[in-house]
Amino acid sequence: MKTPVIPILFLSVALLASCDSTEMTSPVVVFDALTPPIYKFKVTLDASGSFSTEEGDWLEYRWDLNGDHLAWETDWSNNPVVTLQFPYEHNGYIGLQARDQNGNITELYQGFYTNVNYGIIRPNTDLEIDFRTINYQFSFPDHHWSWMWAYDNIQLPGSAGWYNFPASADRALYGTLMPWPVANNLEEDYRLPSKADWQKMIDFCGGAALAGFNLQVKAEHGLQLTLPGLVTAGQLREHGKTGYYWTGDEADEDSAWALKITEGSDEAEFVILDKSSLASVRLMIEFINYR
Repeated sequence: MKTPVIPILFLSVALLASCDSTEMTSPVVVFDALTPPIYKFKVTLDASGSFSTEEGDWLEYRWDLNGDHLAWETDWSNNPVVTLQFPYEHNGYIGLQARDQNGNITELYQGFYTNVNYGIIRPNTDLEIDFRTINYQFSFPDHHWSWMWAYDNIQLPGSAGWYNFPASADRALYGTLMPWPVANNLEEDYRLPSKADWQKMIDFCGGAALAGFNLQVKAEHGLQLTLPGLVTAGQLREHGKTGYYWTGDEADEDSAWALKITEGSDEAEFVILDKSSLASVRLMIEFINYR
C-alpha cells in the first residue's frame, strides 16, 4: 500500500566521482530507503543502483549507520542492501562507501527526515472496559485521513467462553483471547481490521518482510503487538512465541483469517484459524474528510 505517505528528505553530502564520463575513476554511488524510515522501525537501504566506471568491475559496500562519520558499522560486502533499525526520531544522516576493485572509493551521506503524526487517546465506546487508541493523521491535497487503531490488546471481563490470563499484569499486557464470533461483534463503531486493513498496516510497517518486527517494536508510535499465543482445544499454546490477531474476514463457515507474528522474526503473515480458537483482538476505525 502506498497511502500512508511520510515525507523523506534526501540530502547528498559528498559524491567524489566526476560528472565527466571521460574523467571518471571512482564509482558512482546512489542509495535509497525501500520504505519510509520511521524511528526504531527496521528499514532497508538499497544501493544496487551504484556502479563502477570500469567495465566488468564490481563494487563492495560499507555503511555508517549512525551517521557519526567516525566508524563504519558494517564491514566491506558485495551486498548493496542493508537492513537497520532506524536510529533517528526526527532526522539524521546515514553514510555509504563503495569501493571498486582498484581500491577507488566514493563516499555518500544522505539526510533522512521522518515524521509520524499521531496521538494516543481513550475513545468513547460501548465496551464495558476502556482501551486506548493510536490515531494516525495523514493529509492529502483533497482529503484528510484519520486512521485509528486500538493501542492495547482488547481485554474483557472473565467468562468461560474466552481466556483471561491469571495475573493482572499479563491481562493488561496480553488482553483477552477470544473466539472469532465474539471478536467480530465487540463494538458498534470499532471493528475487526479486515485483511486489507492489516495489509495497510503491514505496508506502513515496512512490508511483510519487516512488519513482524515493526509491529512488535517498543515505540510509542507503533502498535507494539504482544505474543499471547493461542488457545485451541482448551489449552494455551505458543505463549510468548507467537501472536495471532483476528481479521474480520471469514475463510469459510467454520474458519477465519488471522495475522500471525512470531518472536525473533521480522516477517508477518496471514493464517486461517478455526473460529472456535481463542486469539487476540485489536479494533480499528477510519475517517476520510474531503476538502
